[in-house]
Amino acid sequence: MNKWVGLVVMTVFCLVIFSSFLTAQESETKSKNIQIVDAKLGKDVKDRVLVDENSTFALNAKVFLWLKVTDATSEMLTITWKQGDKSYTTALNIGGSPWRTWANKTLAKAGDWTVTITDANGNMLKEMSFKVQ
Repeated sequence: MNKWVGLVVMTVFCLVIFSSFLTAQESETKSKNIQIVDAKLGKDVKDRVLVDENSTFALNAKVFLWLKVTDATSEMLTITWKQGDKSYTTALNIGGSPWRTWANKTLAKAGDWTVTITDANGNMLKEMSFKVQ
């Protein structure tokens, strides 16, 4: 009888470990499928559409990063604005596929900037450069 109990416990243990492995693999595969279909920088968003697409912005102006994303339902994307050694991050939750969303940043420092989009695992999906003068 003790052999059977041990066998059942070992089987359950193996199933738990195996299902955890599959869940981790599914999560990695899911993040690899995220697609940034379109990404633009501009001066505003009106009715979910980017206004005045540009790559040069005035000091103390707001810049908007507008995205169209697919295969990312229920995912969180991290947006990192960087200038020199300073970086600022924000998170965007994706609610469907396809999904249009945007983030913005007030630009208080002149110079060359980058904005990077990463998935929940830290994989870079897109990076864009722009100038503030």
